Amino acid sequence: MSDLNLEKRRSNIREIFTEFLAYSNLSLTALFSQFFDSRGYSPTQIGILMAISPTFSLLANPFWFSLSRKRSAPGILRLMTFVAAMIVWGVYLSSNFVLAFASVSAVAFFIASLIPITESIVVPSLRIKGRRFDRVRLFGTVGYASTALLSSFLIEIDFSSIFILSSVALLLLGFISGGYSSRSAAERNERTGTGRLPGTFVVMLAVGVTSITIGAFGSTFFPVLTRELGFDLSAAGMGYSLMAFSEVPFLFFADRFLDKFGNFKILLLGLFLTGLRWFLTSLVDSFPLFMALQSLHGLNYVIVYYSVFNYIHFKLPGDVALKAQAIYWMSTMGISYFLGSVVGGLLVDAFGLKTVYLSLGVAGMLLSVVFTVVLIYTGKRFRPIS
Repeated sequence: MSDLNLEKRRSNIREIFTEFLAYSNLSLTALFSQFFDSRGYSPTQIGILMAISPTFSLLANPFWFSLSRKRSAPGILRLMTFVAAMIVWGVYLSSNFVLAFASVSAVAFFIASLIPITESIVVPSLRIKGRRFDRVRLFGTVGYASTALLSSFLIEIDFSSIFILSSVALLLLGFISGGYSSRSAAERNERTGTGRLPGTFVVMLAVGVTSITIGAFGSTFFPVLTRELGFDLSAAGMGYSLMAFSEVPFLFFADRFLDKFGNFKILLLGLFLTGLRWFLTSLVDSFPLFMALQSLHGLNYVIVYYSVFNYIHFKLPGDVALKAQAIYWMSTMGISYFLGSVVGGLLVDAFGLKTVYLSLGVAGMLLSVVFTVVLIYTGKRFRPIS
């Protein structure tokens, strides 16, 4: 029996745990804004601190992707996680804004590209095994949700709990990454193309960046909003957990939805519902209704992310896909979160938190209509929905 056939018979347990741990850590870093809020930082300061990691990703993504192509990608991931697990404590120990800025910057260099590098290993590994990514990515959502829920209760005891959990998740991820071979990267490069990014991807990227920028603002200032509304300290963590669990139904049928409706229609739906969610959130102050609206997250970020991600990994040749993936992560995790955090913080200081939530919600819905009209108008020359 050939090595390839043996590979296809292997389970995807390693990939499942890899996704689980990577997204567990992501949920903990999302709670940093609540930690900074508890330290008394202003919305602008919180926005700046939360924008450091996205900003660093503009530099870190090309650096780590370039390094992973020259060396072993799993080895690079192991280095990133082990170092980050140690230096994340500098954030907790920071006694003022300047020290917090320096500490977050140090951590950001190693974790800003954690998800992109992780999935650049996981997806090719699954392709070799002939297994689906949507079901494995589902466990990333479970990791995010369960960790957010756990931390929502632990932070009522002490904020150090999120840093303990982060270190544990990073160290375990580093150990698990040692089980991957560099073969998946080699398989990735078997598919070749012209090296040029197609127009379809460029327009999809524009829609994705728009949606994720609005979502980045919403998630960054979500803990601040729960405090402003007078909700319990655990409300933010519970909200993040609910958001993540709401992704599960889509991920069960993600490939079927994309096959039936096309990547671009699903992407536009995600942009519209992102705007609708934050528009409605700005209008309520009832805790049950507020939390219920966060279940719309399952039709926001994940369908935007998955629509573009699926297109990159399964409809583009290997060399083009690598370039598209780096640009996608730089744009969404970099530009989107920078705008959502820093510009969002400035807008909050100027106009108030609820006003900005409402305005961005309306903008998201209107822009989805604009993109749809443009695509209909240009449909004869440009067909991205197929």
